[in-house]
Amino acid sequence: MRMRRSTDELLALTCNFTSNFVKINPYCRSGGMADAHDSKSCVRKSMWVRLPPPAQMPLKPVTFNESDLKKIFRQNTPMVRFWRAVRRVLKATIWFVVVFGFFFAAMNAPAYWQRASYASRDSSTVQPPPTPPPAPVVNYDPEIIIAKTGTRAPVIYDARFDEIIERLRVGVVRYEGTADPGQVGNVVIVGHSSDFPWSTGQYKTIFALLDKLVIGDEIVLPFGQNRYTYKVRETKIVKPTDLTVLARTATPTLTLISCYPLGTALNRIIIIASLADGPIGPVQTTEPFLGEKLTTAR
Repeated sequence: MRMRRSTDELLALTCNFTSNFVKINPYCRSGGMADAHDSKSCVRKSMWVRLPPPAQMPLKPVTFNESDLKKIFRQNTPMVRFWRAVRRVLKATIWFVVVFGFFFAAMNAPAYWQRASYASRDSSTVQPPPTPPPAPVVNYDPEIIIAKTGTRAPVIYDARFDEIIERLRVGVVRYEGTADPGQVGNVVIVGHSSDFPWSTGQYKTIFALLDKLVIGDEIVLPFGQNRYTYKVRETKIVKPTDLTVLARTATPTLTLISCYPLGTALNRIIIIASLADGPIGPVQTTEPFLGEKLTTAR
């Protein structure tokens, strides 16, 4: 005969059972939850697992260090949030400057190395004593020689305006429409101060030291059967859109142009020199190209 239990006894048994057991729903063999209508794919619909008594359950010690306490008791006022945002912005800015500076220095490493080599030279070798010009020859190779900075490169005199960038790979270029050396007019010569590392050519840093020239320094242009020596009379920085540096002059003049500061195309450094030695030729009759392309060219 089945004994009936009172309501209080059933409630006590239920509380005792649920405090020592936990009900879990096992996963099916097919990967899904148990289905009450699918007894083949699952072992059973649910099962009860006995828990160990509370006294037997291992307790993991919890410790707090100073940083944890600061996080717990950290204030969250608007001013605190503002300074947190400021610190994040400053940190991001510092990282950007460091990364940008690294890549900028890497891309312009050859030009900076040339400047560092110049700065480390002995001051007695910066300006060598003048030497007499060699005996005249039939034709000199067209080139530019700046003894103070150790600059020596071929000069291309027959390049058109749209060929300047391409011809700068093999030397410096006389700007189309300007004078020849010795003429009463303006000889304008352009060259790279720096260029991209992947650019070809061995003259992409040839004018990296133009800013080292001062008034009185000599620039030599062998041309034809003569050697023309110009002495620097002025240096200045202009914007790329300033076309007055290309204008014809009333005296034999040499103008050197390159990008400035080093590694950028923001401005142009201008070196203006007057003829000091060499025969004076005829007056310049050509005009430099002053079209729209000049203002947009790098």
